[in-house]
Amino acid sequence: MPWEYDDPWSDPLGLANLDPYLRWSLGPGREDFLLPRTGGQRVPLLVRWREKKNEARIRDLWRRLTGEAEWAGRSPPGSERFETHFLTFREVRRLFAEREFRPFMREAEWATPGPPLPEASVTPRNAPFRPRPASTSGPLTAGTVIVGIIDDGLAFGHERFRRADGTTRIESVWIQDGEDDGRSGYGYGCMITKAEIDALLAAAEQQDWDEDEFYRRAGVADFARPGRKPVARHASHGAHVMDLACGFDPGDTPDWRIVGVQLPTATTADSSGASLAPYVIDAVKHIRDVALAMAGGGRPPPVAINFSYGLTAGPHDGTHEIETAIDEIVRDHNAVAGNRPMRVVIPSGNSHLARLHTRVSFDTLDEVVELPWRVQPDDLTPSFVEIWLPPGPDGAERIALTIETPSGDDSAPREVKEGQLHTLRYVVGGSVLCEARYHRAPAPTDRGMLFVALKPTVRPGRAPPPRPAAESGIWRLRLKNRGLQPGEMVEAWVQRDDAPIGYPTRGRQSYFDHPCYRRYDHAGRPIEEDDISCIVRRYGSINAIATGHETIIVGGVYRKELRPVPYSAGGPVTVPVGATQVHRDGPDALTVSDDSAAHPGVLGAGTRSGSVVVMNGTSVAAPRITRWIACELAAGRPGDRDAVEQLATAHEAQLDPPKPPPERGGAGRIVLPPVRMPRGIQEG
Repeated sequence: MPWEYDDPWSDPLGLANLDPYLRWSLGPGREDFLLPRTGGQRVPLLVRWREKKNEARIRDLWRRLTGEAEWAGRSPPGSERFETHFLTFREVRRLFAEREFRPFMREAEWATPGPPLPEASVTPRNAPFRPRPASTSGPLTAGTVIVGIIDDGLAFGHERFRRADGTTRIESVWIQDGEDDGRSGYGYGCMITKAEIDALLAAAEQQDWDEDEFYRRAGVADFARPGRKPVARHASHGAHVMDLACGFDPGDTPDWRIVGVQLPTATTADSSGASLAPYVIDAVKHIRDVALAMAGGGRPPPVAINFSYGLTAGPHDGTHEIETAIDEIVRDHNAVAGNRPMRVVIPSGNSHLARLHTRVSFDTLDEVVELPWRVQPDDLTPSFVEIWLPPGPDGAERIALTIETPSGDDSAPREVKEGQLHTLRYVVGGSVLCEARYHRAPAPTDRGMLFVALKPTVRPGRAPPPRPAAESGIWRLRLKNRGLQPGEMVEAWVQRDDAPIGYPTRGRQSYFDHPCYRRYDHAGRPIEEDDISCIVRRYGSINAIATGHETIIVGGVYRKELRPVPYSAGGPVTVPVGATQVHRDGPDALTVSDDSAAHPGVLGAGTRSGSVVVMNGTSVAAPRITRWIACELAAGRPGDRDAVEQLATAHEAQLDPPKPPPERGGAGRIVLPPVRMPRGIQEG
């Protein structure tokens, strides 16, 4: 039969502290993980080191693996708690497959990859160190705030980010997949500094360039270079978000200095599995480092960071690696005497109605519950499901998973069980099309997860023989109770797999397609409340990196109707291991993401000066709160989660009921004035 087990003792990647996405990417998913039509490329590996680690051992094994002889001013491996290092694909395989390097991984709590970068984007090993450029934005003032934007397609030449004298308010932009110039401090990408932006703006003024030429000369819209150019389009997610967070007309600008980080286009274009973690965590650290450098050893300015991205699959208990890292970075920074606050704002997500979440409990032993997973045709990217188990001892066998393909190939009697080392694979013509395995996430998550990975359902190309692809249709994931008690909950999430604005549609979102789920009422309106008798849930679909302790989470509301937009996701949040209750119900608050049900979206900047475009989503609600937080920080107020919740409570008291439930709306609705109004229209 096409379903088979691998031999766990021959699995070179049988390490508990490896992200299961990394195991898939190094095995059957390699073809979809590596960059297409790119020769030399490097894989970023994020490592979370143990608190007590042997740094000498780490560095010795790193030298043996990479041949890197010296650190040349850079921090050597093992110096920080969270570190990203770039390796060739072969080196990553060696690191996890060869016994020589097992001691290296025993020093790590966790390791996860990100999408590769072209070799030209990564600093060559043993290259001379180049210090980060000095600030040219002038001395700090009492009202100085650093606004950090982590996004895609940052329009750093736009007039909304300039002062009255025509100079830019942007301190720097780090293009993470740009051609390496050695100045980022993190070993990859290129920096565009304030001095360079000002020089380009002055030259454009003198020589009458348009902004297309400005961005071409800046290197981000030069079509002679490979790669996608999001800022060359008329609209980009990053331009819109940055305007809502910190855009002003040039004559009306506070002393808000912008630090931009543009994520690699491969990360933005394909959300179907490779982790955001290495790039995002480095981005947060970079913004912090720039703020500290600008202070020159003095008291650094406050920092408000907006990160309007999201994932759908994860533990949803505040222990995702991105959440853990951001919490630790923010907490450590804010604990230093003399540091002014750092805040990070994240959207609650847009998947409330996407059918990406299920909750299952069992009444009896040997009871079977089926999760019908609808995988769409013409999906060019892999699809993933994470099935998270309730807390329990490592090695228990409380649940078993079997899988049936759309054409009826059933894995039974072969199954994946909690605590089992075997990997279940669906093999056709020698190619692994589906893989399921058990993974025990290390602390602080400390829970088991059944991970299912599926190859794309179509393979483009005309050359025979045809490349193998997975079937589209319903893949039936059957969970059998082997020891869970009544009331113990199993939760599953489908990983995000859709195309962001401005990118071609490659992934097509899969979802749970159970007959019990009703999408619309008899009047044709979307149903936003759950039927508790149905295992497919709307509630609990919150962004998987929006359940942390330190981050401020924002959902969306209609400005006119003053009710949550149908897509705005929320809790409940899963109780972490060792806790008796959750640290949050869902988002902290809601603010405007759409003008009305008939007028979706809000106005914000396009990529060119003078342009205004409409976008919606909780990712445009989040920067409105980032803007408010920056105002609070500039005034010396805390601008923290408590402050946002207090603002929501105050606004909610002035609004007509009903108040959204806390799982969906946090402390309540916040109605802030629009950042951009249509010409000729005054608010009132």
